[in-house]
Amino acid sequence: MNRHQLELPALHSDDPLGFLAALGVLELSETALGQAVRLSWRGLAAPAVLHTDQSVTLTQLAELLAGFLPGEPAKEPLPAAPGILGLPRDTSPGAPNDALRMPIEQAHRLLRDFATTERLENDPRARWFAALVNQLCVTPAKKSKDEPQEEQRGATAAASAVTPQGPVWYTESTPLFAASGQMTLANNWVKAAEQCRRQGAHISAALKGWIRVPDYTGANLDHRSTGDASMTGDGKPSQQGVPGATWLALHAFATFRLTGDTTRSATTAWDTSGDLPALIWPVWTSALSRTSIRALLEHPLVRAENPARFGESLTNLGVIGICSASRTKLSNSYGPFEPGQVLWP
Repeated sequence: MNRHQLELPALHSDDPLGFLAALGVLELSETALGQAVRLSWRGLAAPAVLHTDQSVTLTQLAELLAGFLPGEPAKEPLPAAPGILGLPRDTSPGAPNDALRMPIEQAHRLLRDFATTERLENDPRARWFAALVNQLCVTPAKKSKDEPQEEQRGATAAASAVTPQGPVWYTESTPLFAASGQMTLANNWVKAAEQCRRQGAHISAALKGWIRVPDYTGANLDHRSTGDASMTGDGKPSQQGVPGATWLALHAFATFRLTGDTTRSATTAWDTSGDLPALIWPVWTSALSRTSIRALLEHPLVRAENPARFGESLTNLGVIGICSASRTKLSNSYGPFEPGQVLWP
C-alpha cells in the first residue's frame, strides 16, 4: 500500500483537461518511479492526489515528468513509445492526412510486431499503438475528383477483363482527439512538447497553476483555449492553450481502450447517445491503480442513462460522482470539450 500522498492542486476532477492530465501524470510517474503508483481525488471539483511508496514533492515530480519530454519533438514526439507517432503518412490517393489513420493491413502488421516485442522484452508500444490506432473502425480512401463513376469503372473493368482493385480501408484514431483543419495527433503532441521545452515552467505549472500561451491551440481538449475576445487583454480573439496540462493529458490516452462497430470509432468512457459526443468519467476517493481506473471507466453504471437510479451501486463501487464534457461543434469538425458538468449526484 502506498504510504505517501501528493496533492496536484491544478488538476481538478470536474475538468476534462484536468482529469486527463492527472491520468497522464499517473501513466508517466509509474514508469519514472519504477513502482506502482495510484491516483485519487479530494472530492468533486477538487484536486487529484498521487499515492506513492516514496515521498515526492511537486518540484521533484515535475522534474521526473519533464524527463519524458522528447529531445527533438519533430523527430520523435513520444519517447515513452518510440516509433508510433513518427510513422510516415500513407501517400496513396485519397489517404487521410494523419499517419495514425493507416491502411488496415499495415496496422495489423505493426500491432503483431509490437505485441511480439512486448512478450519478449516488455516493450510498451503494443499498448500505446492499440490506444492510438483504432482497428475496429475503418473508412475507405476518399475519391479523387477525376476518379470514374461506378458505371464507368465497371464498364472499363469488363472491357479489360481485369478484376478491379477494391478500396483501401484506413483505420481511425482515438475519438478523444478531435482533429480540425490540418491537425493531426502527432503534430499536436509535437507542439505541446515544443512549448514545454521552450519554457521549462510549463510542466510544473500543469501541476500547480496553469500557464496559458497565446496562439497555442491546446489540442482541442480545453474549451478555455479558444480564447474569444472577452478573454484576451487586447479584445481580440486568440487561442490560449495550456501546453503543460495538454502534454500530460495526451499521455492519458494510453488508459482508454478503443472500440468500434466498423463504421464509428469509440473508446472507454465515450458516449455518443446525445447530439454531440461526450467524455463521461467517474470521480473516486480511494487510491486506485491504472488497471483499476480503466475497469471503473469501463463500468456500465458510469455511463447509465440515469445514474441517480444506481446511486447505491455506484457508491459501493467507490464512485462519489460522475462528470461529463461534450464536444463543441465547429463548422466542419468537432472542437474542444465544453466545460465539465456533474451528472451525479
